Amino acid sequence: MKKRGNKGGEHPILLTTEQLCEIWEKIKSDPDARGALNRLNEAGFRISHLTPNDATFKHPSWADYIAALPFLPDKPSTRRIYRSTSVRKYWPLVRRLREFVANANMPFADVAIFSERDYPAPPGPLQENFLKAASTLEHFLSSDYFVRHINPRKALIAELRWAIRDRTGRPHDREISVLIDAVFRAAGHKEGLYIDPTTLDRIEKRAKEGRVKAHRRILRLDSAPLSPLRQSTRNRQNSKKRV
Repeated sequence: MKKRGNKGGEHPILLTTEQLCEIWEKIKSDPDARGALNRLNEAGFRISHLTPNDATFKHPSWADYIAALPFLPDKPSTRRIYRSTSVRKYWPLVRRLREFVANANMPFADVAIFSERDYPAPPGPLQENFLKAASTLEHFLSSDYFVRHINPRKALIAELRWAIRDRTGRPHDREISVLIDAVFRAAGHKEGLYIDPTTLDRIEKRAKEGRVKAHRRILRLDSAPLSPLRQSTRNRQNSKKRV
């Protein structure tokens, strides 16, 4: 997991699992935070026994998430639509790959690659590999896609509040605020970070609204009319499925 640089262009700093474990131990040694964890345990949200084990966030626990909070960027969410029309110039590559396979499969044609430069051929039949590459490129080049980068810190806080309410029946804002304040102080912030219940509620509501808006945006994009090129590609794919 990376600590983002500032706008001045600092290089990202890698956080290790050991660093997260150190912060987590500081949280558990804080009297207020320990009390908050005990109250959450009693309510049914048992996380005090956890230990950070994955700073990459591939298989994290709540201990990883909470210990990493001070290092997650707090910046606005962004949305971007990538249109297939912007990569239309790469379509000749798909046609070239299919031409290669067609020539290689002709009974009286001799096709050989005589210059591989520094890129050795992958294992498997060459024609089969090229045909798969053509199909993959065709699918990608004919697809529009939508990317939403959420605010990491606020998304995690919203998810924590939702998870606590889901398991205990209450949001336990006091305990959340105490833990957030403790983890910021454990990470070296002298004044910590206290978030009042009203702000916590607003953070969670905005996170839910963002997910709903993203879903609606995707539905609108999916229902938009297809370009002739994309319609032709989809028809070809559907005909292959029927066969």
